[in-house]
Amino acid sequence: MKRANANMNGRNNVRANGWRRTGLLGILILACAGCATPTPQFTDEEWVSHTTTGRGSRARGDERRAADAFARAQQRARALDDADALAVSAVNRAYCLLPLGRASEARADVAEALSDARVSTARRAELLAAAARVELALNQPDAALTFCTDAAALQPPCVLQAQLALNESAAWMTKKDNSAAAKALSALPPKIWAQLPESVQAEHALRRGEIAEADEKFADAAVLYDETAALWKSAGRLPEMARALQAAGRQYRAAGDTASACDRLYRAAQSFRAQGLAAEAIAALDAGVSCAEVLKDDATSRRMAELVVTFQQAERPNE
Repeated sequence: MKRANANMNGRNNVRANGWRRTGLLGILILACAGCATPTPQFTDEEWVSHTTTGRGSRARGDERRAADAFARAQQRARALDDADALAVSAVNRAYCLLPLGRASEARADVAEALSDARVSTARRAELLAAAARVELALNQPDAALTFCTDAAALQPPCVLQAQLALNESAAWMTKKDNSAAAKALSALPPKIWAQLPESVQAEHALRRGEIAEADEKFADAAVLYDETAALWKSAGRLPEMARALQAAGRQYRAAGDTASACDRLYRAAQSFRAQGLAAEAIAALDAGVSCAEVLKDDATSRRMAELVVTFQQAERPNE
C-alpha cells in the first residue's frame, strides 16, 4: 500500500508542531462552586473593540490575527495609562504568541505589565499564571513553578487555580517527575474540574494522558486521549481534537489494540485533511497505513487505501 503523497505540504502553509497547549483568555468570566471571578470593568470602546476582535480570531484558531489585535489593545491601554487593561491585553496576547513560537516576545509583554504596581490582585494572578506558561515554553520549569506559587498565594478563582495546576503539572513532567505531576493535578477535586470550561477539562484529560503515557500505561493513556478528543470536539477546537485522536491511535497501537489504533488514526487523518492541515494529515495517514498492514484486516486495509487515493487525487493538478 502506498503512503500518502508528501507533496500535499506544498499548497498549505501549515505548522505541524504537535500539541498546541493553549491557555485561558485573561478576560474569561466563569463562576464555579465557592469561587468568584471578578468581572472586568473596561469601558473604553477602542480597547474593547480590539479585545473582542482578538478573542474572535483566537476562537477561530487564527492566533496570528488575534495576537495583532491584542497588540493594538496593549497600545490603547498604554495610551489610557490603564494598568489592568494592559495586563489583560498582555495575558491574552501571550497565549496567542506561544503557539506561534514567540515565547520571548510573550515574556517581555507579561513582564511589562507585571512591573506596574497598580495592577489589581486579580489581574496580577492572571499575569503570573501566564508567566508560568511562558517559562514552560522556554523550557524553564523552575521559573514556572515559582510563578505558580506566587499566583496561588493570591487566592485566584477556580478557573485560574486549574490553569496553575496544569502549569505546575507540566513543569514537573519537564523535570521528569511524573508522580509530582499527577499530584499537582489533584490540587483541585474532580467535582471542580467537571464544572470548568470544556477546554480546561480537555487540557486536564490531556495532561493525565501524557502522564499515563510517560508511565507506559498505554491503554490508560489511549482512553484519556479519547476523552480529550471528545472534550475538544465539544469545545469546538477541531485541530486539538484531531491531535488527540492521533495520540489515542499511537497509544492503542502501543497497547496492542491495533484495530482501535487504525480507527483513531483514520479519523484523525480525515479531520486534519478537512481542516487543511496537510502535514499532520499525512503523518496520521502514514501511521494508519502502517497499522492497517499489521492488522491484516481486508476491510480496514481497503478503507485506508481509499483514503490514500483520496489524498493523492486531491494533489493532482486540475485537468
